[in-house]
Parts: sequence; structure tokens; C-alpha cells
Amino acid sequence: MAVLANYNLTFLEKSWEWLNDPEIKELTMTPDFSKEDQQKFYKSLSEKKDYWIKGIIENNIPIGAMGLKNISTCDQSAEYWGYIGEKEYWGKGIGKFILKQAIIKAGELHLKKIYLKVSYKNIIAKNLYLKMGFKKKSSGEIEYYEITL
Repeated sequence: MAVLANYNLTFLEKSWEWLNDPEIKELTMTPDFSKEDQQKFYKSLSEKKDYWIKGIIENNIPIGAMGLKNISTCDQSAEYWGYIGEKEYWGKGIGKFILKQAIIKAGELHLKKIYLKVSYKNIIAKNLYLKMGFKKKSSGEIEYYEITL
């Protein structure tokens, strides 16, 4: 059973591997980044007020990361992001679990909407978003979805 954990240096190192895997990089639309970029990002997390990040663990193994970014109390919205980096855990319902956790956190933050961007190629993720109540807002190479809470 998957659980959320504090995002720490272990997840940072694994994220380097995961997000540089060609398939995951394409599906998550991850731009090129350096180890220095990654360190700057990690060091900035404690100062970010508009960012909530968690690691994902299954069977005591770090398998991915997820969170909400661009959290806006004015718009009462946030952008969801998440990925399972360990491919053997794909298709096991963990995506549904982490999306539910993001929705719960958004509720705790009194947000009214979650939105996300997804590659048109990421069919599995798009199907999950629709099953979870997200509505498709636009099409193209990058598709936009949102859910009202």
C-alpha cells in the first residue's frame, strides 16, 4: 500500500533518475535540467509558500513524487503534478491514490479548483483524470484538465 512521505534527498536523487528516463521525461513533459538546477529547487522548497510536495513510498521503496504547485489563495486553485518513477508500480492504482491525496490536501487548503497539464501522449493519466472527475478544458500537444472541489 502506497503512502506519502516527506520529500527528502533520497527522493531528490531518485527524481534525477526518474525524470531523465526518456519515457518518463516525455510523459511528464520534463524540460532538461542540471544537478545544480535540482539542488536550487530543493533548497528553495522550505521558502515556497505556494508549493506542497510529497514523496511516494510503496513497500518501503521510494517510487515517485507528487504535489500541488502554484497554490493561490486568491484564485483558490492549485496545479496538480505527480509521477510514478518506478515503472514496475505503474498500473497498480497508485496514481488514483496520489490524486486523491492531492484533492484532500486542496480541501484542507480551502481551494475550490485543481488543474493540471498533461501530454496528449499520456493516455493512462488522461483516463485516470477523467475517471476522477476532472474535465478536459483544452486539446493539443499539451492538454489541460480541471476539477471543481
